[in-house]
Amino acid sequence: MTIIPIGERVLIRPKEAEEKTKSGIYIPETAQEKKKEGTVVSVGTRDDGTALPLKPGDHVIYGGYSADKVEIESENYVFVPFKDVLAKIE
Repeated sequence: MTIIPIGERVLIRPKEAEEKTKSGIYIPETAQEKKKEGTVVSVGTRDDGTALPLKPGDHVIYGGYSADKVEIESENYVFVPFKDVLAKIE
């Protein structure tokens, strides 16, 4: 299935929170830090039809409170407005 965001939105697969420390201690779910980073799955376009400066596979950090969570084929994704994408990690 192909999902293409409409407008200036980006579909991101969030990075899973660490379940244990480097020394092997398991972290309970209530204490796990929710990182807002992930991998771009699909990208919409600007209102004038030009491409956004992201492509599938880019590793990004995003912020904001307006992300819409969705589950597709047993995987979690978030739709994030492009303005809430803070940085691309290379």
